[in-house]
Amino acid sequence: MVPNRILERAAKNEKALGLSLTHCSGELVELAGRMGLDFVDFDGQHSPVTPAEIGEMCRIADALGITVMMRIPDGRESTILSFLDRGVRGITVPNLLTKEEAELLVKYTYFAPLGLRSATSIPTMHSQVDNDSIRLFKDVNANTLLVPQLESIVALENLEEILSVEGINYFAAGREDMAQSLGLPGQPGHAKVTEAYEKIDEKLHAAGKKLIAEVVESVSTFMLTKDAISKLLKQHGRESKLGW
Repeated sequence: MVPNRILERAAKNEKALGLSLTHCSGELVELAGRMGLDFVDFDGQHSPVTPAEIGEMCRIADALGITVMMRIPDGRESTILSFLDRGVRGITVPNLLTKEEAELLVKYTYFAPLGLRSATSIPTMHSQVDNDSIRLFKDVNANTLLVPQLESIVALENLEEILSVEGINYFAAGREDMAQSLGLPGQPGHAKVTEAYEKIDEKLHAAGKKLIAEVVESVSTFMLTKDAISKLLKQHGRESKLGW
């Protein structure tokens, strides 16, 4: 089994480096792997990335020894299973609110004894050695990363209970939605949003957990392209028509 490079780096107190994409591109996944990045990260919440497409990306990534992360559309069992069964090694799940939801995410993400993930897809079985399913399930669990997003004041209010759930060591932020939950739509930089994440960070560290941003760093293909287009336009006396 190709190890989860993010977890490998984190175990060495190193940052994992990656490429963030809003669409599936085998060429870019190959480029990331050949250049020595640790992971590629796809956004399947706000972009139309399908399980079939991500399966192709996972095959390319596995051949190059890099990890596929993905923000999935929601935390339903069928959604989680669809993407993990294609070969995704790490999932970011939007808008975790309660301990009960956290327990279900663990249940759907991991095989027993930690969870009760349904067993299992052909891509998963390709990693089995000597017909040993016990070892397979153990190895898959050890190389699977679950990252719920804390992006609501409700999550902050329930955070102590959420942090008691075994199987979740990393969380993600979501400043735009946190701002909305605080009655501050369109103001992700507001002091109240910053204060909320300062409290979240403090509680995470006290529980021995972290925000995923502390252990990974990536470049966005969309933002890099946008900035390059803006630069090109300016060089020729023109300006971007994009409103942001």
